[in-house]
Amino acid sequence: MRNFLIVLKFELMSFMKNKTFLIATAIICLLLMVGLSLPTIRDTFFSSGGEVNDGENIDDDFIEFNGSVTYGYINQNGAIPNPEDLQRGFGAGKLVEFDSKEELESKISSGEIKSGFLIETPNRYQHIVQNNEMYNSDSYFFDQAMITAYRINGFEQQGIDYSTVQNLIMVPMESDTVILGTDSAGNYLYTYILVFGLYFMIIIYGQLVAVSVASEKSNRAMEVLITSTNSSTLIFGKVIGGAIAGIIQFGAVILTAMLAYNLNATAWNNSLDFIFKIPVSVLLAFSSFGILGYLFYVFIFGALGALVSRTEDVNTSATPITILFVAVFAISVMGMQMTEGLLIKVASFVPFSSFMAMFVRVSMGTVSTIEVIISLSILAITTALTGLLASKIYRMGTLMYGNPVKINTAIKMLFSK
Repeated sequence: MRNFLIVLKFELMSFMKNKTFLIATAIICLLLMVGLSLPTIRDTFFSSGGEVNDGENIDDDFIEFNGSVTYGYINQNGAIPNPEDLQRGFGAGKLVEFDSKEELESKISSGEIKSGFLIETPNRYQHIVQNNEMYNSDSYFFDQAMITAYRINGFEQQGIDYSTVQNLIMVPMESDTVILGTDSAGNYLYTYILVFGLYFMIIIYGQLVAVSVASEKSNRAMEVLITSTNSSTLIFGKVIGGAIAGIIQFGAVILTAMLAYNLNATAWNNSLDFIFKIPVSVLLAFSSFGILGYLFYVFIFGALGALVSRTEDVNTSATPITILFVAVFAISVMGMQMTEGLLIKVASFVPFSSFMAMFVRVSMGTVSTIEVIISLSILAITTALTGLLASKIYRMGTLMYGNPVKINTAIKMLFSK
């Protein structure tokens, strides 16, 4: 136990004293703190009286903004009988009538108006622009105004009041959603962020542990270490030390984000509650499955590091497990769209994918407690066995130099003795 703690402390402190680790963590936390404080900074230094805009002010600003944009049109041969209906129905800005196409084009070229419309018939027009932008919604707004004016004129000719028909056609539907299980849509974003964070943490720290092991082997330090203590102590201390460093970094980022948001929630009008108000049960599930899944993969990366003689070979040796891990991530993300699908259910019990898939089901779907316990038990047992297997491969790796050895070959060699 003493040797294990010595190895764990050494590995943990090597991360904690690493400038890259510290600077990266500090920069991410600082960016989160500043980014989530922007609405408070804006309200304090750039808003009159430092008051938070209410809905009424926002609407006024929106109307003023739209009103400042001017468009032109030519009602050729009186194609629209009542141009006032067209002007009222145009929602993109102010609509001004011109007498000639030359005058309209001149105003567009000088930038006095944004664009113009030459109405040829009640349902056909030309859109005149200075530059044809990739995303231009002016035609959409003019279409809607033309359709409305066309309908008003048509109904008037039939002696029917258009507003009465509109009230019948455009009646708003009212509905409420009663959720008996989990609000999957509401939980989507924070589930995705947590799964994505776990994905990066395993990839980054798995590679770091593999490179560390390969480096010790290349400079023969592994041979000295393996004679000082047993391989299980070394590999468990190395992996768990890296795991604690990763948890500290990830936890610091999450806590900073939640703290910054809680301090600025009023400025955000609590609009980001759906991201930062994570239920405790979901955090517990993420912690349990995340830590076990993290250890499971980092043990594998540690074993892979012991099977190569040079740090340059680590990426090549780790490619198969990296591809498998990316596939697990893809299955979990796809499962977020359909939490009751067969693939995500099966994946939630397979050790290679259960740490992500079962967490997704807990966070966004409906899953029984017994299923969670079974999945967690399988993952815990498999992780412990993977750790023991990794320690044996680590010990065997001290005697294997030369070309990288595939992990399946190493397992066959272990069980053939």
